[in-house]
Amino acid sequence: MQLLISEILDQVEAANDLNQKINILRQNDSHIIRTIMRLNYDPFLKMDLPEGEPPFKKILERPAGYSESNLNTEYRRFYIWLTPQPTLPKLKKEALFVTMLESLHWSEAEVLLSAKDRKLHKKYKSLTEDMIR
Repeated sequence: MQLLISEILDQVEAANDLNQKINILRQNDSHIIRTIMRLNYDPFLKMDLPEGEPPFKKILERPAGYSESNLNTEYRRFYIWLTPQPTLPKLKKEALFVTMLESLHWSEAEVLLSAKDRKLHKKYKSLTEDMIR
């Protein structure tokens, strides 16, 4: 079974030294990990959504891996929020984003929201821009 992005970042946080952290990221390298890191650290990549956490239902009792979806699956829909879509109303974009958040495990939703607001380094203190680069 594939690890959730939040589980990978928890492993990075628990690692003892920088080389071990980098190796964990390299072993779990994927498009979604790279996109999450770019969202957090690349000033040119931005989600067309308001800052902050939208109101959505978090099911805290749901165990990891038993969600309707995960970030690896939802990655294909990121184009909706990453590039301006003039034909899609802002309210529709936000509604689609909330629906996606509700389908994710709460820990992955928190990772995505933190990366969107460029605050991933506050949740995972050992993640630095230099380490990611």
